[in-house]
Amino acid sequence: MSTSKATDTFKLENPYLTMKDHMYHIGISTTDNLKERFSDVKFVCMGGKKERMRSFAELLYDQLGKPKNSELESEGSEAENCHHHVHRLQNISSSGGRYSMFKVGPIISASHGIGMASLSVVLHELFKLIHFAECKNVKFIRLGTCGGLGLEAGTVVVTKQSYNGMLEDCFKQVSCGKETRYDSHTDPGLSSELLAHAEKLGIKAISGNTLGTNDFFEEQGRLDGALCNFTNEEKMAFLKKAHDQFGIKNIEMESTCFAALCNRVHVKCAVACVAVLNRLLHDDITDDGHMLTEWELQPQRLVVSLIKHHMSL
Repeated sequence: MSTSKATDTFKLENPYLTMKDHMYHIGISTTDNLKERFSDVKFVCMGGKKERMRSFAELLYDQLGKPKNSELESEGSEAENCHHHVHRLQNISSSGGRYSMFKVGPIISASHGIGMASLSVVLHELFKLIHFAECKNVKFIRLGTCGGLGLEAGTVVVTKQSYNGMLEDCFKQVSCGKETRYDSHTDPGLSSELLAHAEKLGIKAISGNTLGTNDFFEEQGRLDGALCNFTNEEKMAFLKKAHDQFGIKNIEMESTCFAALCNRVHVKCAVACVAVLNRLLHDDITDDGHMLTEWELQPQRLVVSLIKHHMSL
């Protein structure tokens, strides 16, 4: 696929795709009027938790003035609607049972679960969705939480380059018994826009590299898992090496796969995650729930600001 023209329709290069496809993990098929419903999509925003992505969708719906091209649940009785004046966004993926997905105007808000295996499943199906819908100029953004390295909790990290657990700047895909390495950088322009909006909103944000691992405990150098095959000294040596030698500012479990797959299909992508602790000091979160809720809102506010700006152009 060429990205030379800004108006190019998103198109996958897989020669085995047919127009009859059931994306059952997100509960949608090619028979579901995809072009009519989704061809206007310009942003796909993804995060781990189902309810977080519903909350983000509801924030978008409110901030964008309740756009008519959103997908809402079937309305109840006319009297009930007049009394409550409530229009609830429809979870398009509810029949799939694994993820949540909402459409707010030209934006999809979808959950991806935890880890790269879970992310890759829904990302493949979202790519197919926007392919079959013949969308144009779609941008993908992952937003969520992470562990920071040398950062104050509440700082948003906008990923520049994602590294794997071996501190390699790539994502390794195994298929048919073969390992292939794919580049895992994010789009510099989209990332710069996020940083500019953070400055405008007064949100503390930095650009940095990200460590994306296959595990929450041992691969991230945590001592508090059920199992641990290294010492505290080895843990600290690894984290400091990641920070000092590779410019890694945060650790999470999805960015390496996310960036690599987006690069393979030639869509612009960005990752904005808020650090909820400093891993150079401790392994688990010590702040109260109120602060966590406030921190989780920061990437959402940032992405909403960027989307509103793009829609005003």
